[in-house]
Amino acid sequence: MIGITTFQKGIILLVLLFSLQSNGQYKVDRFELLLEKSKEQSLSKSERLDALKEASLIAQDEVQDSLKLRFLSKLSLATLKRGDSILFRQTNNKTLELAKKNGDSIILAEAYWDLATFFNKSSIKDSAYYSYSEAQKIFEAKKDLFSSGRMFYNMGQHQSDVRDYIGSETAYIAAIERLKPLNKYKQLYKSYDGLGIVANALGEQERALKYYKEARFYLEKMGKPKLLITSNTNNVGIVNRDNGNYQEAIEKFKEVLSTDSLKQKDAILYAKALNNLALCKIRVNDTSGVLQLINNSIKLKDSIGNISSLASSYFTLAEYRLMQSDTINSISNAKKAVALSKESSNNDRLLETLAFLAQIDAKKASSYAQHYIRLNDSLQQEERQARNKFARIRFETDEFIAENEVLAEQKELLSKEKRMWTGIAVGFFLLGLSVYVIINQRVKNQKLVFQQQQQANNQEIFNLMLAQKQKVDEVKRMEQKRISEELHDGVLGKMLGARMVLTGLNKKSDADAIKERSEAINALKNVENEVRSISHELSHTAYQKLSNFVSSIETLLTTAKENVDLNTSFSYEEDEDWDSLKGDIKINVYRIIQETLQNSIKHSNCENFFINFERDEDFFNLIIRDDGKGFKSNKEKKGIGIRNITSRVSKLNGTWTLDTAPGKGTLISIKIPITSNPSVEESNKGHLESV
Repeated sequence: MIGITTFQKGIILLVLLFSLQSNGQYKVDRFELLLEKSKEQSLSKSERLDALKEASLIAQDEVQDSLKLRFLSKLSLATLKRGDSILFRQTNNKTLELAKKNGDSIILAEAYWDLATFFNKSSIKDSAYYSYSEAQKIFEAKKDLFSSGRMFYNMGQHQSDVRDYIGSETAYIAAIERLKPLNKYKQLYKSYDGLGIVANALGEQERALKYYKEARFYLEKMGKPKLLITSNTNNVGIVNRDNGNYQEAIEKFKEVLSTDSLKQKDAILYAKALNNLALCKIRVNDTSGVLQLINNSIKLKDSIGNISSLASSYFTLAEYRLMQSDTINSISNAKKAVALSKESSNNDRLLETLAFLAQIDAKKASSYAQHYIRLNDSLQQEERQARNKFARIRFETDEFIAENEVLAEQKELLSKEKRMWTGIAVGFFLLGLSVYVIINQRVKNQKLVFQQQQQANNQEIFNLMLAQKQKVDEVKRMEQKRISEELHDGVLGKMLGARMVLTGLNKKSDADAIKERSEAINALKNVENEVRSISHELSHTAYQKLSNFVSSIETLLTTAKENVDLNTSFSYEEDEDWDSLKGDIKINVYRIIQETLQNSIKHSNCENFFINFERDEDFFNLIIRDDGKGFKSNKEKKGIGIRNITSRVSKLNGTWTLDTAPGKGTLISIKIPITSNPSVEESNKGHLESV
């Protein structure tokens, strides 16, 4: 047997090395080819999935950890994009495990990023937030500020979704701090846009507009991308809408709709702008073209299957129908909005629609109110739990960073131990302060809820007292009438009989008897006249025109004067039967006077408050006036008081005008038809029964 020389051994070794290298390159090429194949839209879904599964087998069979980790990292992202949740979770878990084992922090951070995106698509907010947080810590430690800023932006989005607006604002600001030095204009635009959404949700519309202006600045830096500019304009319109600046909002939404080819490029934004424009026009009582705007919005949203946004359009249609006094169709459209909100899990829209139905559907108001309360409590509980989870994650993140810093300091220099304890003390102090702020805010919220409930209870008690007073007055009138009848038919009849007997006896010729009997007859006549007078007075009291309605108004004014320094004047025609007005008119008029009186006391600083009732054929005229400071009715936003008056007068098919200016007081004139209106009576039936 011929021995193998050293040279031959070297040749064999080189051949083996080349073979192994070629085989490794083949795996890489084959793996990359399969990933590209999984992206080809011309292939069926099953063919693309088969390519991913074959790539997964290559990754599993690879024995070299570094190459295997590269395969798994790429496969994790590919399976995420293809939407195969099972294969993604398997691949992602292996990627996380191997990255931790090998200490490859960059691939570990990217794997957490993939996992966060997966949880986000699955609407698992707390797990997504945790994964973004883990990725952010790694990127921050690696000085990758761009990726760290993007993670903070994603964390801010999730906190905003669960109404953790303070935490969300903090995350967005942290993102901006990292992105601004890098001149990452697109990400800066998105971060300021997120801050605008948060500020608007907190009711800080002026600050929201500043953030949107800053977002627009970075859009300009990007070269004015048309669709993003349009989206920014739409957001500004929403802020003006929520702030009650409807005319400004209308101009913004018209600007959005005028964007060239917007309907083709972004159909959902176009449909939303249609609906927002219609809603704002309704709020300023401009119904021209509103129905066409709403119908176009519904048709477009339905064609693209955007159920959540479709609920908003039906809600707007319900408001429009109610404005047209078409209560039946208003309720029908509101119910459609409820069904679509439930189907799309649009809880904000569902709550708003339930509250709307509770106001307009008197027969089922209690059921809608209970549904609203249950859903609101449930959502608040879920959001509170999510916020608490986010807070724990943030705390654990801060604690993790603090511990690493402490360890580093201990390794460098033992003398820095004092600073470590100072940092821990400050951390616990801030934690305690945060807990105090949270608890204090919760107590304030509970107190506010209690006050609102107490106000509602007081209103209900007043309604019961008013109804009871009506019953007492009715019984009193019946008793007065009964006494009048008794005096007239009983006592007076007996007196008349006695007088007639004495008259018969008076025919005797005895002079003394005639004289005495004549005196007795005169006395009986006096008694008869007195009884008749009492009877007439009691009967007049029983049927006098002025009754419960007028006295209720006087009681209201008297109560107000006892609490504040205010002069009141109440004039009416005393011969008019004001209590004969229909119940829905009396109740709504009373509450209009009550609300106006409260507003005059709180806001106008008036010294005199005047009320006047007049009857003009088939109309009841009410005039309310104060000599307070007045206000600019054409510029300031319409408050809830004005909306309430509009709603109540509309229910009664009446009309009203407001005359006010700074320094000239306020004059409200209301004209209500007294003739029967079945639709109005039906809409108020449930409310009258509750009173």
